[in-house]
Amino acid sequence: MMERFRTALEELTGGADGCRYLLAVSGGADSTVMAHLFHAAGLDIAIAHCNFHLRGEDSNHDMRFVQQLAEQLNAPLFLREFDTIGIRKNSGLSIEMTARKLRYDWFDEIGQEFDFIVTAHQANDVAETLLLNLCRGTGLKGLASIPPKNGKIIRPMLDFTAVEIREYARRHKIPFVIDCTNADESIKRNRLRNTVIPQLADLNPNIIHTFSQNCNIFRQQYAFYRKQMDEIMDKIRVSTELGDQINIHALDEHPCKSLILYELLNEYGFAAEVAEEMVRNPQIQSGIRYLSPTHTLLVNRDHLLVRPNKLEQDEEIVIHSVEELQNHFRVECCTAEESVRYPKDNHTLFIPEEKLVFPLTLRHWHHGDFFYPLGGKGKQKLSDFFTDHKISIFQKQEVMLLCSGNDIIWIVGLRSDERYKIDCNSHYYYKIKLK
Repeated sequence: MMERFRTALEELTGGADGCRYLLAVSGGADSTVMAHLFHAAGLDIAIAHCNFHLRGEDSNHDMRFVQQLAEQLNAPLFLREFDTIGIRKNSGLSIEMTARKLRYDWFDEIGQEFDFIVTAHQANDVAETLLLNLCRGTGLKGLASIPPKNGKIIRPMLDFTAVEIREYARRHKIPFVIDCTNADESIKRNRLRNTVIPQLADLNPNIIHTFSQNCNIFRQQYAFYRKQMDEIMDKIRVSTELGDQINIHALDEHPCKSLILYELLNEYGFAAEVAEEMVRNPQIQSGIRYLSPTHTLLVNRDHLLVRPNKLEQDEEIVIHSVEELQNHFRVECCTAEESVRYPKDNHTLFIPEEKLVFPLTLRHWHHGDFFYPLGGKGKQKLSDFFTDHKISIFQKQEVMLLCSGNDIIWIVGLRSDERYKIDCNSHYYYKIKLK
């Protein structure tokens, strides 16, 4: 087993010498045997253990066991306790996903000093994850199951079955803890482990090895597929200041339109049904929005626009002086000896000195806001102004207003207010320009 372990580790690390390894150890058979293998190989290790406090005193017993193991192996120990149930209440995640996120976020935090973070996933975990993914519905990525390497995270135990690992522990008299919840078949993974996989083993006694071989092939196929898909998506999608733009015409011309759209939107967390609806209804009205947990998708004429969700911003910045105004804009005081020529780009506000009355406020726009557009015919709602000038939903989220009292002086970068323009009575004026 040691020889196979060394071979797997060498493949994952590229044979690098002098590496430091942070081992994720729960106290179960897999991670405890892994820790002994690393120690027996004379490698530089530290142990990390999370106590999620999900099993009462059993969780504390596991923590004490790992503390004793670290002392026995003379390995530095990193220990973290979490109020997982309390954290989960505000997360919207399942207990399992909450614990997983807490664990990996912590590993990232403490793993900076190490070359690799090591988990003890083994061949049975690969089979269980594959079956779980198939039951939930999956693409090629899900068929690939657990990757042997993901950034700094490596999994050198994937070649070993649960039976092999426990036999190694028995022969070398290595104690480990047993999680009593492993018998709870209300947990889907346990039902697969305890009932479904043994029944599949009746059809194929070497079922775990077969699944592992298949997943290795799926991983290679997915890597090839991913490379081709990325090249196609790079031709269809471009990044802009507004967000990522997906060219609808280029997408329509591709024979695999449905698949490409699914992959594109999947990256932003959209359900497969969104891509299916857009393929079924190619004439979706411009302005329609779709929301994922992390992104907003806007149908906008010839493009789909995607950008991260932003919380509504209600806070205002209060500006009490020209000096404070200079923290946000370029400000220049000028004499009005000649007539002022307003540039077409609207990136500069020209305002008479006597009309720049402090305090000013800088804020986001609200529904119901109105102003008197420079050069316009009177009062106009900002919502109508945005529609007339084809300002997208995403652009509206960025719009800032410079206000004096209840008056909007300037829709920053878009249009100033007629009431605040320079007239023949102005002797001095300010040029306020976007930085």
